[in-house]
Amino acid sequence: MAVGWAVFRNYVEHAKEIKGDVTDYPRFFLMPHTAHAEADDDGNNVIALGADEHIDHEVEMVIRLGDDLEPVEMCVGCDTTNRTRQTLAKEKGWPWLEGKGFEGSGALGTWSPWDPRPMEICLSVNGDVRQLASTELMVHSFESIMSHLEEWYGLSPGDLVWTGTPKGVGPMKEGDLIEAWMKNSDGVKISSLNGKCVI
Repeated sequence: MAVGWAVFRNYVEHAKEIKGDVTDYPRFFLMPHTAHAEADDDGNNVIALGADEHIDHEVEMVIRLGDDLEPVEMCVGCDTTNRTRQTLAKEKGWPWLEGKGFEGSGALGTWSPWDPRPMEICLSVNGDVRQLASTELMVHSFESIMSHLEEWYGLSPGDLVWTGTPKGVGPMKEGDLIEAWMKNSDGVKISSLNGKCVI
């Protein structure tokens, strides 16, 4: 069954804003298949908060692997992070699953064919742009991410690779309207996500 492989601290400025360091090679946390919520053909989706706690948005480029374990599709995604639970887990040395992999925590946008060129990703909350960056700023390239996954873990067809979030993560609350998109190197929007935050 397909899972999500999520790279953390893959943008320098995001690592700084959460007072973390950049790792020397890509490191991952797992997102179970139940964490992923597909959008409809127009990009409409639900942003699951999971609880009335500190919940952050994290816009990312997400890649789906095909039968040959090569990338076949890509989309913009919102990795919904329960910062309250994640912070406690860090303090206690517990796994992050409660904060990062709860049901519906990975909201996906519309899918587009894989394109290896740099992408621009953006997320707004109630019309206020919070995150905007190029995937050129990733510390670990997609090639490096894939090489490490294949060497250490093994992959399955349909697996999703979440490639990390840029700076600007911030809280969301019930009723907030989230819009995210991804544009290719020609400036063409190739993926969109429109979601309302629910608990």
